[in-house]
Amino acid sequence: MKEILVEIKNLCVDFEKQRVVNHVFFSVRAGETLAIVGESGSGKSLTALAILGLLPPTASTHGSVLFEGENLLQVSQATLRSIRGKSIAMIFQEPMTSLNPVFTIGEQIEETVKLHRNVSRKNARDITLRALEEVGIHSKRCKAYPHEFSGGMRQRVMIAMALVCEPLLLIADEPTTALDATTSRQIMQLLIDIKTRRAMSMLFISHDLKLVASIADNVCVMHSGSFVEQGVAAEVLRQPTHPYTQELVSCLPSMQ
Repeated sequence: MKEILVEIKNLCVDFEKQRVVNHVFFSVRAGETLAIVGESGSGKSLTALAILGLLPPTASTHGSVLFEGENLLQVSQATLRSIRGKSIAMIFQEPMTSLNPVFTIGEQIEETVKLHRNVSRKNARDITLRALEEVGIHSKRCKAYPHEFSGGMRQRVMIAMALVCEPLLLIADEPTTALDATTSRQIMQLLIDIKTRRAMSMLFISHDLKLVASIADNVCVMHSGSFVEQGVAAEVLRQPTHPYTQELVSCLPSMQ
């Protein structure tokens, strides 16, 4: 069995007196894709943001997020910054607002390289150009600005930025939100290809069970801030035991 890369134990997230993530346990093994599924507002994205310490100051987080022997909920902000983007990277939901409109895409990716990798300016640029080519964007477009790209192309830029430092774990938070069906399929295939090529782990967050069935090794079903069912993706989606999971699966007759 592959070694555990990240282990989450008893994770809770509170906003004032409201608990929004309730005693969550799960782990991601090396090279594995784990999916967290559930309807909007169930706590999926908050769980992902808690792992990287990206919740707002009004949030209170408890439990442990164990990564390479450290609890990320207890380390300093400097340590977290060194891990974010380097060892653990994240692709956010909305590609239309995730990029800075006043800098070229090349500058934004290159900034990530220089922040986390001890390389020369020339090497940083070379790494940036290779990252763009890997996601299907011609290197000549490195001087283009975000507004010159479609939503799908912006999401490719975000993928390049997330992967440029060769993270051990990629968190993909509904990466096809707001994209049309054809572009969504292209983006997902790109992620699958890159993950396979790099033997990378991925935490994939989605409300789309059909998509999860095609990409995930294991799945956690989330409802009202808690996990109600988890296990091997193919088994959970073929024979769900919890009523909530059964309701989700029943919405997809092709999965029966």
